[in-house]
Amino acid sequence: MKVMEKTQILDQIIEKKQEELKKLTKTYVEVEKSRDSMYFEIIQEYFGGEFTLDDVYFAHDYGTTFVVKRPHKEYNYDREMITIRVREDWKTAEFINIETSMYSTSDNSQWELERLFTAGEVAKVLLDHRDDIIAKFNFTKESFSEEFNAAQKAKWACEADISKLKDEKNQTFLDIASNLLNGEGLEFNGDKKGIIDIRWDWTLRGVTSAKILSKTTSGKSVDIEISQYGEEAKVYEKVRTSNINSLLHQYKDYVIKA
Repeated sequence: MKVMEKTQILDQIIEKKQEELKKLTKTYVEVEKSRDSMYFEIIQEYFGGEFTLDDVYFAHDYGTTFVVKRPHKEYNYDREMITIRVREDWKTAEFINIETSMYSTSDNSQWELERLFTAGEVAKVLLDHRDDIIAKFNFTKESFSEEFNAAQKAKWACEADISKLKDEKNQTFLDIASNLLNGEGLEFNGDKKGIIDIRWDWTLRGVTSAKILSKTTSGKSVDIEISQYGEEAKVYEKVRTSNINSLLHQYKDYVIKA
């Protein structure tokens, strides 16, 4: 199989995998949203009807983070009053605590004082029902675990497959460049030319062609013939192989993929 035919086949496989990933991602997101909506229902169950002020409400921020909000006449959006987050133990992955956070201010306006009052109402619910809320979160998580884990693993596996295929395609291009560099030579015949460090303090720019003439026994350095734009080819001795490798990536990007 010719090299370019291989890359075309890889492109076709990648395209199919990406379509598959879209479907798997949609399934994963749907399961996640269903689970998270159940989390929110638990919050509404315990905090619904607990606020004195009529315009105070809980909003689902993301995951297990929820925000108490309320309109403010000086803003064109509802402002945050207090945030709660049901926290997992990183070792067991079980929910173990409910954390609260709120900003501090020296503003003593009615809205801010009522915010403190509302925070007290949130605290009262947590004092009375914290353990029950955590238990229901854990139950909900467990009830979704099989479906959620399956959707997540399928999505991750597909992403890994795509990454491997892209790496294989990338390596195929680098192999083309390497074969040329070690054979008839690389030709930077497009608008972009190559750049290579001959030594740590010596850089060649405007490289139009490069060809390895010989390698040391260890393979760690080479003698290489390089042409620069508007100049005759010159031979540079004992150039480190690691420096030469940059030309392979440049040829891949500037010539093959272009």
